[in-house]
Amino acid sequence: MNRTGRIIGIVLMLILGVLLLYLAFQPSKLFLFLHGFGERIGCGIIGAFLILAGVMNLFHREK
Repeated sequence: MNRTGRIIGIVLMLILGVLLLYLAFQPSKLFLFLHGFGERIGCGIIGAFLILAGVMNLFHREK
């Protein structure tokens, strides 16, 4: 994969992860499905995994 595509993918993963974590802790009135605890926990877990994947890809070295 070329360098530009890799950087864009990492940035998008980090942004989406931070957005999902924010919505897990502060749900907006617009997202009515996030007012249950199960949905908020799921949103937080997915956001944490996306942030972890973005950070791991940031430090990944190709052989």
